Amino acid sequence: MVAYLTPASFLAGHYFKALRRLLHEHAPPVTLDLVESRKDVFAEVLQEVALSTFRRGRTGRSAECAVVIAERDGLAVQPTGRLVLPEDPEAPWMLPRSAEDAAFVERMRQMPARLADWGYAVSTGPLVWNRHRPRLHDKPGPGRVPVVWAEAVTQDGRFVLKATKRNHAPWFEPRGERDPNLVSRPCVLVQRTTAKEQHRRLICAEMPAEVIARHGKVTVENHLNMIRPIAAEPELPVAAVAAFLGTATADRVLRCINASVAVSASELEAMPLPAAERIVAALAEADLEAAVRRLYGLPE
Repeated sequence: MVAYLTPASFLAGHYFKALRRLLHEHAPPVTLDLVESRKDVFAEVLQEVALSTFRRGRTGRSAECAVVIAERDGLAVQPTGRLVLPEDPEAPWMLPRSAEDAAFVERMRQMPARLADWGYAVSTGPLVWNRHRPRLHDKPGPGRVPVVWAEAVTQDGRFVLKATKRNHAPWFEPRGERDPNLVSRPCVLVQRTTAKEQHRRLICAEMPAEVIARHGKVTVENHLNMIRPIAAEPELPVAAVAAFLGTATADRVLRCINASVAVSASELEAMPLPAAERIVAALAEADLEAAVRRLYGLPE
C-alpha cells in the first residue's frame, strides 16, 4: 500500500496518461481525497492537492472519494462518492467534487458521445506570439491577418475581435498561404487557463463564419483551444456546440474532469456528452439550460 500527497493534475492531464495507465494496471486507487482550498496547504503556493492511496495488485476499479476542508480546529472530511476507473486506462478520471455530484458523475459515465462523435477535434491555437514578435503589427497591411487573442472570448460567452492588452498586436504577417499559424474555418474558442474559484471554468464562444468571410483567414493565439469540425458535415453546427458548452451543466461536467488551472484539449475531448440528436432537440426548447440539465439527470 502506498499513499501520495501530490498536485491533483495527474487525475486528468495529458502528460500523466502513462502514470494513470500504470496505476490502473498495477495499483488501482483505494481512496482519493481532494483538499478544497488551493491556498491553505503550502505557504505562498496556489496548488490543488490530492491525497490518494493505492494498493498493488488490487483488482477493484473503484475508489472512495472525499473533500478535505482545512478548518481552525482541524480537518473536516466530507465523502463525495466514488471514482470508477474508465475502460481506457489513459483517460482522465472523473471525480465527484461534492456529495451532490455523486449521482451526476454516475450519469456522466452513461453518456454515449464525445466531441469526436459530434464531428469535432480540439487543438491549441497555433500562434505562440513571443516566437513571432517581428511578424506582429499594430496596423493592417498587405497579406496581414487578424490575431485572435484570449481576450476575444468574453466571460459571458461572446466573441469580440479585440487586442487591448499589453503586447497584443492586432495583426499578424504570415509567410505564405500555407503558414501553419493560419486558421480558415469557423470554430469554438475556449480559454485555456481558468481557476476553480471562477464562476465558470468553461469560458467559450463561437468564432463566427463572418469573421473568416471578412478577413479570409485569421490566426489564433495559443492561450485558446479551438474546437474544430473534422468532418465536412459534422453532426452539430459550430453554433450548437458553442451553445451547449456555454451551459452551466457543461461547465459542471468539465469541473468533474479537470484538476488544474489549465483547460486542456484532451480534457475537452474526454467530456461525456449526449448524442448529437438529443442536443438538437434541446436547442429547439425555450429553456436550453433546463433541457441540458434533464439530459444529465439533474433536477430543473
